[in-house]
Amino acid sequence: MNPRAVPPCLAAAIVFTIVLGGGAGAGCPACGKVPITDIYAAFLLADVTWFEAEQTMFVFYRVQAEQGIGDRTRIELGYRTDDEVVPFTPLPQITPVHGHVEVDCGVNARCGSWSLHVPIVPRDVRLQMRYHDEGELVLPASTTLNVVDAGAAAHKNRSLAVYGVFDESNTRVQWRARHLFPALRNEEVTALGLRRHVEVRDMRFGPYLADAFDDVDNPYGYGDPAALVHHQTQLTELGWQPVATDERAVFSAESMPVMAEASQAALVAGIATVTDATPTGTFDAVALARKNPEVAPAFPVLHSPITNNVVLPFFLEQCNVEDLNELHTRTQRQRLLTPDDAPVICVDDFTDDGFVDDLAQQFRSAIDDKRLEGDDMVLVFALHHYDQTGALAATVQQALALVLPAEAQKSSPRCTGALVYDSYGERIVDPAVARLTLWCPANLGNDLDQIDDASMRSCPLLPDMPDIRLGPFRFNSLPILPTRAQLLTFVDRYSEAQAGRVLSLGFKAPQRSTTSRDVPVGEYGVATFFNEETLTVPAAQSLSFCQPSDPDAAADVGVVVFQGLGPDVDPAVHALPELPAYHRDNPGVDVALGILWDFPFLTRLRYESSLAGAATALDITIPFGVDSQTTSFLGAATWEASDFSIGDALLRCARFCEHPTFDSAGVYQVLQPFDAVYLDLCYRPLFPTPGDGGFPSDP
Repeated sequence: MNPRAVPPCLAAAIVFTIVLGGGAGAGCPACGKVPITDIYAAFLLADVTWFEAEQTMFVFYRVQAEQGIGDRTRIELGYRTDDEVVPFTPLPQITPVHGHVEVDCGVNARCGSWSLHVPIVPRDVRLQMRYHDEGELVLPASTTLNVVDAGAAAHKNRSLAVYGVFDESNTRVQWRARHLFPALRNEEVTALGLRRHVEVRDMRFGPYLADAFDDVDNPYGYGDPAALVHHQTQLTELGWQPVATDERAVFSAESMPVMAEASQAALVAGIATVTDATPTGTFDAVALARKNPEVAPAFPVLHSPITNNVVLPFFLEQCNVEDLNELHTRTQRQRLLTPDDAPVICVDDFTDDGFVDDLAQQFRSAIDDKRLEGDDMVLVFALHHYDQTGALAATVQQALALVLPAEAQKSSPRCTGALVYDSYGERIVDPAVARLTLWCPANLGNDLDQIDDASMRSCPLLPDMPDIRLGPFRFNSLPILPTRAQLLTFVDRYSEAQAGRVLSLGFKAPQRSTTSRDVPVGEYGVATFFNEETLTVPAAQSLSFCQPSDPDAAADVGVVVFQGLGPDVDPAVHALPELPAYHRDNPGVDVALGILWDFPFLTRLRYESSLAGAATALDITIPFGVDSQTTSFLGAATWEASDFSIGDALLRCARFCEHPTFDSAGVYQVLQPFDAVYLDLCYRPLFPTPGDGGFPSDP
């Protein structure tokens, strides 16, 4: 039953029944017994706050009733002070101090706010809802009263703070009012209809005021006494027109002047005037607007030219062996696409004292001759022999040790490394040679059909299509780069025709400048710092890293590394995400940016297998340091582009880094300065713009 729809006698009966629990109202003899219907009404909010400094009491309420609340329902306030007792009075009959707009809370609810002048502390404050302005039925609220004393610093104990923010360009200022209530949030107060009139005048610009923002109780610096003195004595007038608003935000119409002093200024200060119920009727205080951190990509693109390397072919063999296996010789030449006129070097006398030096000199001479053409090179040769002790392979590796490490440190044109196709599977003992040489094949037994996919491999062949099968053969059972024994076993079981052939063999490597340098990383990796790409970040600046979500961008960022520069700096190589924290811990230290390579050059071959007259080709990478065929290998993508985009992954704050800024939701995070918060957080601010409304997101 809705009390607002019944005659007065019935309403009286309802009140009587509720209060006394009787059936028929003695004060309404014409009325009979009536049923009592619960309309499930309740106050969800009944909050009252009194501010001593403003002599103002604020009322906020929210009430709901399941069967609805009509137009003639009233919210009433009663209270007492040491000087007077104010009986329950409908809020609209009390002269408000501030503006209040009607709030639509739906047909089943009533909510809103009110403000009134109360010069001294109120006591016994009560709210109630009268269902009908001519009826007696009321719903009392359990009212919460908060008392905010003026305190020593009045600007810290007021119901409203005024501050400014800049737009993205740091040239336009938006002045904002922020409600400050003990139990209600800023936007909740706005939603309940409270509107405050704010004016800002006498805007001036100048340097940062650290003291004004060091007080955690006043993070906006509103009304700071030192800031007010600074405003009057040390800041430069802007000449902007005053602005006013009854909402919560308004932009100044003017922009910062184009001049060095204004661009370098960290803030704009103005005098904000708000209304209250004190004898003066207004309150003046300084309002501060801090510029946003000036943030941009720290090093947008790292350029590293990747070039095709030319092949320096040789064929090393034991020339005096009578039982020469022509099938194996033919296969080694075919797999490496060794031309007929490639130099043949006899290695029968590999135990002689001068053999290592002579072999190294032949390699050097070929490199020097080819260097004149201006291309980077790779030594590519087969080692055809019958020495199963490993002594010959070790001797050849000694010769490579005299050539390759020195070449790797030269600027282009240079020899980037070597690919050796041995008759047996051997390992490289010298780590300096292992970084620069692919020594194939892997010796895993004589029968390719018995090789496990997960077996350790010193020369892993990784196809672009994993888990490939060509007819009856698994990929790892194909005689692509087999030992002599593996080849003979395969041909005996199947045929030479099914052994397939290599269609192409190519090499790529980064081009080195005269200032390039390599730093070993791990067992095989090399960090190359190409052309003095140096990031200089002064101590006052800050860095921020954000892991890209785009796979291509993440791949680029994943290979970029840095190294601190200076005689007293640890030369260790670090991943790019570590750079912001490194700069924080080592302020002012310059860093070199480079690329981390899994191997010194990329080897790619195209192989064709024939089965029953049908040919199938597949593309294969031969990487360094991959233990098995099933190992995930993504390094080849690094070699497909010359530019590595760092872009928005690494940001640098050049100025105003100690200032707070906006988050991605457009909320001004006043307690989160850029330099302390965004080291490893993605910085995606949403700035205010003129015309986006007077009620910004400001919880």
